[in-house]
Amino acid sequence: MYRHYLQWHITHECNLHCIHCYQEDCHCVMPYREMACALDKYEAYIREKGFEGQINLTGGEPLLHPQFFTIASEIRRRDIRLGILTNGTLIDAELAGRIAELKPIFVQISLDGGEKIHESIRGIGSFQKALCGIDSLKECGVRVLVSFTVMQQNFRELKKIAAVCAGHHVDKLWWDRVVTEDASQYLTTEQFKKVSRAAAKLAKRYSFISNSRALEWIPEGGCGYQCSAGKRLLIFLANGDMMACRRLPFVIGNIKEVADLQTMLAENKIMKELATPTFPKDCEGCKFFYKCAGGARCVTYAQTGRLDLKDVNCYL
Repeated sequence: MYRHYLQWHITHECNLHCIHCYQEDCHCVMPYREMACALDKYEAYIREKGFEGQINLTGGEPLLHPQFFTIASEIRRRDIRLGILTNGTLIDAELAGRIAELKPIFVQISLDGGEKIHESIRGIGSFQKALCGIDSLKECGVRVLVSFTVMQQNFRELKKIAAVCAGHHVDKLWWDRVVTEDASQYLTTEQFKKVSRAAAKLAKRYSFISNSRALEWIPEGGCGYQCSAGKRLLIFLANGDMMACRRLPFVIGNIKEVADLQTMLAENKIMKELATPTFPKDCEGCKFFYKCAGGARCVTYAQTGRLDLKDVNCYL
């Protein structure tokens, strides 16, 4: 069955202030009444399309929402898959037990390097709190993913973060490239090549490492990941705004103003453009194009302002 993903930013409030955060309004929270209505519309959409739905609750920090467990329980009651994206710093044994009762597909926690580098990005004290969150969830039998956002400040930390994840029995570690207004944080293509080769070696050592996200790591014969914006991904923000991808700056509407989500998505110009395969000129003749379709559009758009160019870090 075709799976559709909703990344739902139920609050923009957060207890951390990460240097690469793209959340501008940090105090916006979606009231439960509006959340329930939005959930009705999303459920109607996936049922009508015959999709299997998965809702990944995030923020800001989603656990700060006063009715987090109410909406999470309602998602599960409707037999929709649930994921949770969090910084992990609020999770103790008691909270981990409550999360486990929801039977989420996973809980994803962000780590951005060893303790010193991680805290230079996310704040003092955040590293050990995140590790405590990971350990508490694992003790409750929850599947834990770690995401690592690669940037100039931490791209030499791959080996260290892999060892940390192994020591804490993380189920999956995946990497992603930063999208930020700070141009100094982007990797050069030569740095990207070195990082991708290092990641490929680490994946041979650690079975829990995934190197197939957003054309991140391609030295082993090409990546199998394609950008899902406009196809099987939708974003809800805490003010109701909808986006095709949180890392592409295009608002396509507001869920509070939409009566028929399926019709709106089918007719939206931006969604149509993103869903239509493009063939960047620089990709002509590349045997991997139909695997990656040009790479990570969000990374390329952030650095060039264009959607029709090949991935800015692709060196094939």
